[in-house]
Amino acid sequence: MLLESLLAYAHISAILLLAVFLTAKTALMRVDVIAGRKSVLDRLMTLDLWLWASFAAVLATGVARMAWGVKGWAWYAGNPLLWGKVVLFAVMVAMALPQTRTLRRWNLRRVQDDFFPDAEDIRAQRVWLMWQAHVMVVVPLLGALLAYGY
Repeated sequence: MLLESLLAYAHISAILLLAVFLTAKTALMRVDVIAGRKSVLDRLMTLDLWLWASFAAVLATGVARMAWGVKGWAWYAGNPLLWGKVVLFAVMVAMALPQTRTLRRWNLRRVQDDFFPDAEDIRAQRVWLMWQAHVMVVVPLLGALLAYGY
């Protein structure tokens, strides 16, 4: 039972890390915060790396719970709630890919010609982040239902 508790703790901690880095990135992705500040674009890139590390941690700890948890792989794999979580998680990852590409493009252009994104580009990226956050809200609900045997 200790192993199950530690696996649950690790998975929940990874999800909280994901929420923290997604929130931090969203908070900084504002026109008035970015405007002319190289340090903010650098920080956004760092947060993006941490966000991807959090995605990896959520996936790794989720697979660990399935493999070594009390309920076992077969129980989880046969539950449609798990696949709902997986689909929503995959949607979040897919939504993060264009974000990362855009941030990298901004930073490459900034290094080359002192570029800063215009207000409309920043707002568009913030909308993507907000959509990710809204999708993420449903994942723990499915996780709670899954944990309690639904």
